[in-house]
Amino acid sequence: EPKPPSTPDLKRSSSTSSCSDDEGPPQQEVFPAEDWSWPARAVGSLQPYRDADGKWMQPIFGELRAPPSPLLRYIEDPEGELEQMLSGYDALERTLQYRFQDRSLLLQALTHASHHSNRLTDCYQRLEFLGDAILDYLITRHLYEDPRRHSPGALTDLRSALVNNTIFATLAARHGFHKYFRHMSPGLNEVLTKYVKIQEENGHSISEEHYLIQEDAMEQAEDVEVPKALGDLFESVAGAIFLDSGMSLGAVWKSYVNLMGAELEAFSAAAPKSPVRELLEAEPDTAKFGKPERLADGRRVRVCVEVFGRGTFKGVGRNYRIAKGTAARCALRHLKVHRAR
Repeated sequence: EPKPPSTPDLKRSSSTSSCSDDEGPPQQEVFPAEDWSWPARAVGSLQPYRDADGKWMQPIFGELRAPPSPLLRYIEDPEGELEQMLSGYDALERTLQYRFQDRSLLLQALTHASHHSNRLTDCYQRLEFLGDAILDYLITRHLYEDPRRHSPGALTDLRSALVNNTIFATLAARHGFHKYFRHMSPGLNEVLTKYVKIQEENGHSISEEHYLIQEDAMEQAEDVEVPKALGDLFESVAGAIFLDSGMSLGAVWKSYVNLMGAELEAFSAAAPKSPVRELLEAEPDTAKFGKPERLADGRRVRVCVEVFGRGTFKGVGRNYRIAKGTAARCALRHLKVHRAR
């Protein structure tokens, strides 16, 4: 099982005053290595100082504090309704190996924008944004501190392979996140059901060949990423744990390394090559990627890659990196099929 990356001995000043010239240098307090968030430390590189109330402040960013609870109190007995809505969700907390202190964060993390009957919290989109950044950092840090000391190119390929909606959606389905997903979208429910069935049939394997929706007439592929919402769920729960734990990166890592430890180890032992690099190495003179195009829905990007004499292939994703990789995988699959004939 992968171990958390080592934590540098960061220190902060804990003296009772910094105004007197005759006082010695401030005493130093070392935060425990197991807590990567170092609560209450000042953010930034400038010298922190004490304000009039004796609180340590940072000249640029100010005091770092956790946001308030997302629980809305516009109804009678919101706590009672919260417990009713989260009945049976203890099983998910056991899967996460984390018990929420503020369970409204768990509800928010599992609520889709279509679930209008949730009167207690907002939907998961802000937590998804936060969790995406947190998982990106934690996985990047783990890879950087891996004893195998990967090359810069391998680090890039590893992060691309481990930090994307495809693998997050697969892991969410494997660990049953979809069973607790609160939404009211028939279309989303249909896509989720089909996706989970496919994943159960292939043993929840992490293989990108399972994640292409192919339209042969257009030679276009879309990353499944649809259901993008399932990968978002994986990220939003990470964001919820971070806030609930007092902004502890260690708490998120402890939970999520249990969910994706096998993939972290397998990929680190045999770094996968990015589809873009594989295509450019296979067709160095004939493969040319075009500029990204924003689709009409405003949420997705399309990228085309032309392989001279072989065709033009299109990839769709929520950003340029995903769309480019999907186009490359589409082209690679086409090339492999025709070479086998």
